[in-house]
Amino acid sequence: MAADRQLGSLAALNDPWQPAVLQLIKSTVGGARAAEAAAASDSPDAPKNVGVCGESAADPALAVVLAGLGVNTLSMTPRALAAVGAVLASVSIAEARDLASLALGAPSAAEARSAVRSRLPVLDELGL
Repeated sequence: MAADRQLGSLAALNDPWQPAVLQLIKSTVGGARAAEAAAASDSPDAPKNVGVCGESAADPALAVVLAGLGVNTLSMTPRALAAVGAVLASVSIAEARDLASLALGAPSAAEARSAVRSRLPVLDELGL
């Protein structure tokens, strides 16, 4: 995104819904799974976790996409936990994977967000 989050005039460019950012997360998960498989014979109890923290993890719709991409830890402010937990509980992992694919295939961050949110009616039910 080439945007410093500390520079307010560029803040609009800093959007975690960018399909290219989501693709990087997917690639990171793929690398972690490959490393995990390679290390399985040496240390089967050492999973390679991929985590996302902050505002991205605290966005209930994006949390579903992240789970669908294979992210296995989300860290957020305590006030976001209930909403994120409720939305994650409303979908299966297969649905989360479908929504992740939808976001990855979108031509822009705004379209990725819109497409995913339109398939998560629980967001409206919870006022999110």
